[in-house]
Amino acid sequence: MSKGVYEIPDGFNDDEPDAMKNTDIDGQLYSNVGAFKPSPRDGIVASEPDSSVKRLFLVAAVFLGLLCVLLAGITGLSVYYNRAIKDSEDKRNNLSQSCSLYKTNATAERDQLQTRYNNLTEERDQLQTRYNNLTEERDQLQTRYNNLTEEKGHIQLKLFVIEQHCQEGWRYFDSSLYFLSTEKKTWEESRQDCQGRGADLVIINSREEQTFLFNLHLRAWIGLTDSVTEGIWKWVDGTPLTTGYWGKGQPDDYGEEDCVEIYYGQDDPVKTWNDENCHKYHDWICEKVV
Repeated sequence: MSKGVYEIPDGFNDDEPDAMKNTDIDGQLYSNVGAFKPSPRDGIVASEPDSSVKRLFLVAAVFLGLLCVLLAGITGLSVYYNRAIKDSEDKRNNLSQSCSLYKTNATAERDQLQTRYNNLTEERDQLQTRYNNLTEERDQLQTRYNNLTEEKGHIQLKLFVIEQHCQEGWRYFDSSLYFLSTEKKTWEESRQDCQGRGADLVIINSREEQTFLFNLHLRAWIGLTDSVTEGIWKWVDGTPLTTGYWGKGQPDDYGEEDCVEIYYGQDDPVKTWNDENCHKYHDWICEKVV
């Protein structure tokens, strides 16, 4: 190596105090370094401390600093992410528990709602059935009310007719009015009289009606004849005779007896009919159904 680099021409002055030596050594070092600058006159070319080396150390220092910062950042991020992952796992676990609990509660609530819905549906059906029954009962009551109202009108009309006819000498029995003559006529004339009153000769439909007429104590024409066909007895409305209340030995058709009278002079009230000549004169009984 060059002698100029390492030698100190003047050397150190030992006469200086040690304290000064120690404290000023750095200053002397840097002044000596400045004094050793190479000179062309010496024929030696001495180099300055390489600034690129300084830059290299500076870059290395900066790099190390950045590396430390980066490492610190990575460490911080690692801690942060570990904590974030742990928090996420905790949240996930909490959410999972919450979802399970919610699912359980929702299932129970759903079952309760389904049960309530089924009960309400059943109750609705029961109410609908009850409503239908009440509606049907209401309609039946309405029909019954209408029928009773109509029947009331008929009864009132019937009572009016009965009262009016009773004032004119008619008698009432089992929905019919009966007129008793006060004079005697033939069977045909008697029927004409009844028709003029809006009625006809009486038609006997039951034992009760026969007994009622017997108790009137009359020998009178009734609306039965076989004048159209001998032996075939028919009522004045054209219906054939089904039940007869003939007296003993009757009808005997003695002397063209084609008309029938009720004869009270018998012992049995249901055996009082007698066939008689239609041209004879007797009382008669008219009947008007009300």
